[in-house]
Amino acid sequence: METESTASKTGSPPRSLDRKVTAASPSACISCRSMHLKCDRLPLCARCSAQGIKCVYLKSRRGYRGPDKNGKQSSSVDGSQKPGELDLLGTNFSQGETRSKISSSVSFQQESNDWEPTTPSSRTNGQTCRQRCIAAFFYYLYDSHPFLPPRDEFLQFLERNSVGHLETAICVVGARYVPGVSPTSFATDFDTILASSSPPKDASMVQAMLLFALALDGYNDQKRAIQILIKAQSLALELGMNEQEYALYIVSVVAAGFHGRRTFHSTNTMFNLPLPFTENEFAAGCIPAFHTIEEFDDISFSDEKIEWSSYTYRIAAVMNLERILQSNVLTSPDNSIIDRQDAYLVNWGLHLPESKMSYFDQFGTFDEMIFQAHMITNLSSILLHRNFSGLEGLAAQTTRSCTEQTQAPPGPSTDIIHALKTAQAASNISKLVALPVPLVRHTHFFICALALSSITHLSLWSTLPVMAPDEDLEKQILMNLGGLRAVAGAWPAARVGYSQVQKVAQKIYLNRKDALGDAFWRHFIDKEIVKGRIGSEATINA
Repeated sequence: METESTASKTGSPPRSLDRKVTAASPSACISCRSMHLKCDRLPLCARCSAQGIKCVYLKSRRGYRGPDKNGKQSSSVDGSQKPGELDLLGTNFSQGETRSKISSSVSFQQESNDWEPTTPSSRTNGQTCRQRCIAAFFYYLYDSHPFLPPRDEFLQFLERNSVGHLETAICVVGARYVPGVSPTSFATDFDTILASSSPPKDASMVQAMLLFALALDGYNDQKRAIQILIKAQSLALELGMNEQEYALYIVSVVAAGFHGRRTFHSTNTMFNLPLPFTENEFAAGCIPAFHTIEEFDDISFSDEKIEWSSYTYRIAAVMNLERILQSNVLTSPDNSIIDRQDAYLVNWGLHLPESKMSYFDQFGTFDEMIFQAHMITNLSSILLHRNFSGLEGLAAQTTRSCTEQTQAPPGPSTDIIHALKTAQAASNISKLVALPVPLVRHTHFFICALALSSITHLSLWSTLPVMAPDEDLEKQILMNLGGLRAVAGAWPAARVGYSQVQKVAQKIYLNRKDALGDAFWRHFIDKEIVKGRIGSEATINA
């Protein structure tokens, strides 16, 4: 996991290394262990804290062989209990384990009970509502957008500083994952802060607005999310943060890629900005030598061996997306521009080191940053090629969740290569659903990626000849629908996307089924006519 900010400003949580030493358990808590989930092994682990369930540690019984020959049974269960450890098991955890009923004056839409997944017990273990929401944020979403300090350092920062606006923004996001807690009041509080005559003007306010924009976007209020992003950028530029934060740039470019509304500023100053380092390096206090994105771009022509972080590859993927959005290829097509932009995307994949080709590191920990890097690269490929693929039609007109409706511009004629690259990128996004990680812990932008992938699948499906095999396409569409449904309880945008994709898929399926039936009967009748003719001719000849 990466830490997105490379420097701190006044009022922004610091990257201090003076963290309190907390004894970690040698094994995972029972709740995490029973679900085969990663546990941070703290006295009250992040998952149990976020779910409001009790957290208990018992010594592992792995290797236990029962009583020895003398009838003495060696105890493998440590009955002692450390302060903060509890004695009951938590409830089961599954994908989409969130609440879904919510309403607000900031377009937080009410959801149907049909979209409410099973949730764990609402016991709070003495935690306040805010504490549970903060814990949920760090468990579910922090790895997707790690522009704040890690949980322990951030909690220490809250004890020493008053940043209610940032805490409130975190709760707007975290409340979506806490049973029985609505983000409405937190969203209203943050709106009040924004509308006040003297709102905070520091880096922590930029971070707070960025979180609020992410929440609004996930709630399918894209227009308001863009407005908040623009405000965050204006404040960041006013504070001189344009050279200090990658996080705002990344979110702004990706949002523009999906929604078609450009909000990001120039990246000319970013080429000399030090790249972020990993959280493991931060926690160990081993800060590596700083490198820039310019060095990263030139590394293929250098003998220097540098192990780049996953976050660096994510930045590179976002910059490739920005190049496509800033070029005129989407509105004024030119083959040379298309080839140049495509070369950036192809080179990104060709020069990935072996360690970044897997979504899991050597310890089996999922790498959300490299996951997003692949997702963004495939998004870029779809945006670059789809207008010339001939795969725009009913699906693009009716599936508008997260995606901007586009019209193919005049230019080069439809090319089979563009169609193949568009279809391949859509297929690659679908494959991300199958990774063995809870979908609800991905960035909400994955919802938009699935919607865009589904548009391509549906468009291709609708143009296939009736008798052509379509089983693979059907499976990919079903996988995308399953992915959207899995996170619909947490993000209304997924619910909207699921409904739109499902309606188009049903229409195409029924049309193909009817056409296939007609084709079968035509073929059957033709065969009978031929048989009849043969029979008649045989009778005549006889």
